Amino acid sequence: MFALILLGCSAELSNPAFDDAAVLALLEFQSEDPVNLAFAVRQIEADIATYDLDASLLDRSFEPIELTEADVATFENVPDRDPALCLPVAVTYASPNGVDDHVRVQMLADQTPIEPASEAKYDRSILEGEDCFADRTCEFLITENPLTKENALMTVSYTLFKDFRWIDLNLPDPADVPEGETAESDTPRWGIVGRSWMAEEAVADEGTSILQSYSLEVWVPTDDGVHRMMSLWSESDSSMGEDTVAGATRSGIQGIFEAGDDWIAENP
Repeated sequence: MFALILLGCSAELSNPAFDDAAVLALLEFQSEDPVNLAFAVRQIEADIATYDLDASLLDRSFEPIELTEADVATFENVPDRDPALCLPVAVTYASPNGVDDHVRVQMLADQTPIEPASEAKYDRSILEGEDCFADRTCEFLITENPLTKENALMTVSYTLFKDFRWIDLNLPDPADVPEGETAESDTPRWGIVGRSWMAEEAVADEGTSILQSYSLEVWVPTDDGVHRMMSLWSESDSSMGEDTVAGATRSGIQGIFEAGDDWIAENP
């Protein structure tokens, strides 16, 4: 299943310990060696498989663990706020479309067709990877996204930073890779990991402001398309109760999933 490329001396390693695979993926997103990231995404894949993806939205949703300052330490610029104040919401989903089709969606300069809560403005500037990400000749797609979010809770404009990374899900477990060696699989199984964040608070003129936000997304290939999962941690100053905010967040994530599939169907 995999080959080991010798780089130096060897030593026994173990798999990383974690409380939430999505948080582990956030921490490992930028790591030079992707073996821990692949390990985390395979755990997310296994977690998705425990859900009935034809079930109701609520039954496909769950609450990730709270974030800590250590969990967001890899982000260079974030609001000076306690990430534990974020409300955690995650949704799972089965898409009939393949990974490459979902890459086409992420490459769009105008993201409004796939962001139902940002119909007025969602512009994507690709800072790195525009000419090489789609064909996997580079690993990362780095984007900056000025947008306006409008829903029942808020109308607010801000810039969202969002990055994507190809990940070979057939990489071995970290415990099977001796120290000083790099793992590569003979038969790669390519998925995508995405993460987003805000560098500054998004203050609304009226209504709800977004004080901080982080997300982790995965696109995992299946025989019938891809399995998706989005975990969102967001803090707002909404006067609404947490249950209302969580419900709106779940619906917003589901809307993104469905809009992406609709765009792919309309743009074969």
